[in-house]
Amino acid sequence: MYKQIKKITNRQLKENIAGLKAVDAFHTEYGFEPFLVFTEFYMSKPIFGPHPHAGVSVMTYMLPDSKGSFLNRDSDGDKSIIEPGGIHVTQAGSGIHHDETPTVLGVDCHGFQIWINHADKDRLVAPRAFHASAKDVPEYKTKNSHIRVVQGQYNGLQSPIELVTKTTLLDVTLQPNTTIELDTMEMALVYLIDGEIKIADQDISSKAFINFEKDGDKIILHSKNKAAHFLFLSGKPHKEPIVHGGPFVMTTKQQMLETQQRLQRGEMGVLNPL
Repeated sequence: MYKQIKKITNRQLKENIAGLKAVDAFHTEYGFEPFLVFTEFYMSKPIFGPHPHAGVSVMTYMLPDSKGSFLNRDSDGDKSIIEPGGIHVTQAGSGIHHDETPTVLGVDCHGFQIWINHADKDRLVAPRAFHASAKDVPEYKTKNSHIRVVQGQYNGLQSPIELVTKTTLLDVTLQPNTTIELDTMEMALVYLIDGEIKIADQDISSKAFINFEKDGDKIILHSKNKAAHFLFLSGKPHKEPIVHGGPFVMTTKQQMLETQQRLQRGEMGVLNPL
């Protein structure tokens, strides 16, 4: 059964901070839990500095077309270069500091940062870093499509990174006038990066979020007269309470208070600025 479109929202890249252009979306507006934050970015300068996270997994996926790379550091000692096409996930769990900076200042890094929610049973797992270089990301190629398996699986290919929350995240490029059918879980979202697509009888242009109804287990879409590039995200919502506190996400207010106290006691490690 094919899912029906629930909502289409067109957005634009905005430069709210010098050195960072972004399109931001949040589950509170779009209802795409188990994903919580979804950001497409072009970043050419250090913006955020060392900062803590807890209760979620924070993924950075650098698109293969990115001109630059990131250096990711965390307070557990990880230092990883997120090259074009690479993936890095900070499983924050009980709490950790990290930062990401362009390896060459002034060179645009084009990618996505995506927060993935944890179920309450996994909320406070031990912090951990996961990394996959571009060559380790499985790719499915035909004459009409190119699919990179960032999370989950597709056509027998499995992402090298397995998180506590199971999701699907595919980076899909379709040649003109191509149709693709994708299996979904309850939540399904398409973010059209570039090009034009058609779903049912609706024509959709780039920088669009397409939310789908929960009923159904497949979506079908068509590229139009030029190539289309999009991310496909799917997952099963935890359907548990969510308490936000800046970079922290918890299930209860008491958990949030205890997390803030751990931060104050220095239990999330130390990461000095570069």
